[in-house]
Amino acid sequence: MKIEREDGTNGSNGTDGKPKRFFPFPSVPLFPFVPSSPFFPPCKSSHCGRAQYVLLLACAVVIALLDATTSVCAQPAQSNQPQQEQKDRQRKQNDDVIAIETAEVLLPVTVRDATGQFVTDLKAADFSIFEDGQQQPITSFALKRMPVHVVLLIDTSSSVTREIEDFKNAAWNFINRLDPDDQISLIRFDDVVELVQDWTSSRNALKRSLNRLQTGMFTKFNDALYLAAREQLGKVKGRKAIIVLTDGIDSNRGSISPERAFRALVEEEAPVYAVSKTRIQGRADREELEFYEKASSSSVNKLRIEGLKLSLAQLEASEKNLIRIAEETGGRIFLPASFDDLDDAYRQVADELRSQYVIFYTPTNSARDGSYRAVKVKVKQPGYRATTRFGYYLK
Repeated sequence: MKIEREDGTNGSNGTDGKPKRFFPFPSVPLFPFVPSSPFFPPCKSSHCGRAQYVLLLACAVVIALLDATTSVCAQPAQSNQPQQEQKDRQRKQNDDVIAIETAEVLLPVTVRDATGQFVTDLKAADFSIFEDGQQQPITSFALKRMPVHVVLLIDTSSSVTREIEDFKNAAWNFINRLDPDDQISLIRFDDVVELVQDWTSSRNALKRSLNRLQTGMFTKFNDALYLAAREQLGKVKGRKAIIVLTDGIDSNRGSISPERAFRALVEEEAPVYAVSKTRIQGRADREELEFYEKASSSSVNKLRIEGLKLSLAQLEASEKNLIRIAEETGGRIFLPASFDDLDDAYRQVADELRSQYVIFYTPTNSARDGSYRAVKVKVKQPGYRATTRFGYYLK
């Protein structure tokens, strides 16, 4: 399963996609006549004309042989170039493998005080890292200053048709609050999961991508989470995050289960910041439910009442699932009461990404058994609370 992409064209040296060839001699047309020239003065004798024609034909044959010889001689250089490029790629892959072999773990950590304000003046000595209950040595420490790859995941199903413009505006304001070096990609999901914009820091490109967003029908939420984690963030090293705007209700028309999507998020170490519209939709459903319960007890009203109760139950279950995803991946959930609060929720996400500490440590348990490692971060100062992901899988 792949994210649908808007494919571009690859550049090439020639118009046919192949490298341009440069010939050592100009091509000579072979015509059944010979124009007069200083080398071939006019001759009215038929024998002279035939001699000139034979001479020119012989020249053309020689030129063709020289061209063929030049092509054959050039072949080893052309074949050696791809081989050299392949060796360079292999050498780079080997270097990457060596870099990946170091089992250093990156933890983005957010610290808040008792009032919920970010704390940004701590030192490495103020933190204690525990993995499976064992304290770990901190190898590197910094306050942000490391670019982040952000997947902006936007629900464009039929349930948000009336609010899609609000979604676009909130997302655009969020983009402008990120650092210029941060990389952003935009994915929409409804009946399909589509990569609208691949990694870029260009505000103009992102603005055009937001303007192209249109609504569909159903919601492939689990597929969207899975593909964002695996395809967009799977090969990203360093800080990363997924920002999703949705009610979190999957239409069960995709191929990914909730647990499989959650596992992908944990394996790819992708914190999820969920801006949920469950409270907004829930309030509207409860108001409508009260209206129908006070109305006549017709069969139509009873059907509508049952439908609204089912919707409220789905919203409640969805909110619990979003809270779990956000907390266990090291992200956060926002539950705005109205669409007017969307911008504030996105602002808080951007502020948190700018206020995070980046802590690296090398696990004392170096066994690469693919097991889950539980992680906990503690701060020595009383009243401060540190949050990060609950754990990871050591690959």
